[in-house]
Amino acid sequence: MSPSHRPIRQNLFASSTDGAAFGGMVGIGESYVAAFALALGLGELVSGLVASLPVLAGGFMQLISLPAVRWIGSERRWILFCASVQAISFLPFVVAALVGSMPILAVFGVASIYWGAGLATGPAWSVWIESMIPHEVRVRYFARRSRLTQLSTMFGFILGGLALSIMESRGEVLRGFAIMFASALLMRLLSVYWLSKHVSLERSHRDAG
Repeated sequence: MSPSHRPIRQNLFASSTDGAAFGGMVGIGESYVAAFALALGLGELVSGLVASLPVLAGGFMQLISLPAVRWIGSERRWILFCASVQAISFLPFVVAALVGSMPILAVFGVASIYWGAGLATGPAWSVWIESMIPHEVRVRYFARRSRLTQLSTMFGFILGGLALSIMESRGEVLRGFAIMFASALLMRLLSVYWLSKHVSLERSHRDAG
C-alpha cells in the first residue's frame, strides 16, 4: 500500500467501525427506551411520548449545530463532544434500571439529552466526513457502510430482545435493561474512539510533502 493511500484506508476502516458500533448502540439501547418506560411502570402514554417528544430536542440542536461548530473550533471537536455526551446519557438509565425507578421528568430529560446530542452531530458530520472520504469512492462506500450499520442495528435489537426474554423469565427484567443500556453506552464510546481515529487527508498530504 502506498503511503498516500494509508490515510484513506484508515478513514474507511474507522468510519465503518464507527458505523457498526453506532448501529449496535441504536439496536440494543435506543430501540428499547420506550419499553424501559413501560417496565418502570410509567404507563403507555409516557412510553409513547418518550419515544417521540424528545426528538424535538434533536431538531433544535440541529439548528444550532453549525454555529456551535464555529464556536468550538472544528467539526471534529463538536462531533466527538456530542457523541460522548450521547454515550454518557445512557448512564442515568443504567442507574435507574438498577434502582428500579425514575421520575417521569428525568426520563424525558435524559431522552432529550440523548436525542439532542445525537442529532446535533448530523450536519457537522456530513460536512466533516466529506473531507475524509474521497469523492470517487464515496457513493459505493457509504452504501456498504449503511448496510453494515443496519445489520449491526438489527443484531443489537435481537440481542436486546433475547436478553430481556431471559431476564424476564428470571424475574429480573430491569436488570436486563441495565445490561442493555450499559452495552449501548460502551458501543457509543467505541464509536467515539473510531471517530477520533479519522485522519485529515489535507493534513496527511502536507505531512507527506
